[in-house]
Amino acid sequence: MESTRRSLSEAVDLLSDAVQKCPDDLWCASMWRVEAHEIVGPVNDGGGGVITDPTEKDIRIQRWAQPWSVAWHALEVLDYDLNGELRTWTPPPPFAGNPHWKTFASLRVGWSKAEIASYIDECRRRVQSTFDAMTDVKAATLLPAAHRYAGQPYAWLVTSLIGHTTAHAMQIRQFITTTARSKLSH
Repeated sequence: MESTRRSLSEAVDLLSDAVQKCPDDLWCASMWRVEAHEIVGPVNDGGGGVITDPTEKDIRIQRWAQPWSVAWHALEVLDYDLNGELRTWTPPPPFAGNPHWKTFASLRVGWSKAEIASYIDECRRRVQSTFDAMTDVKAATLLPAAHRYAGQPYAWLVTSLIGHTTAHAMQIRQFITTTARSKLSH
């Protein structure tokens, strides 16, 4: 279990490093093009309405691929899956009540680096406390029906978080590096 704890902590460190090194001018820039059909459901305006203007809708959809949004997604999955639906889960403020998959496009502005950094710190604590409380029995506990991976062992889920968190950290890092190289060559 210690190697898994260390690997997951390192994945969180990679995400933290990518967030810290992301220049302000790239924090809200799309890392790739997101097509409207990739988004499930309507794009809401945050006030209860649906955005129908194609230009405004596209601007909001592109948030899916912005560093702040990708970091938020990685953290929310990490946080939620550490919980595993084994107890009540709520993300910390200001993220509580704003599930990524429902509200990433409806926020007035993206989360700040300071807000994401604070969530990273919270997730570091949750990784530590999860492993401090880990037992063989808990590791073998099957995820409940409410979880998207219902029936899988809790340990399987926790180990999968290493790859998920690392992948999103590397997306941000690659975007920063590629953009910096592109600017230097022009």
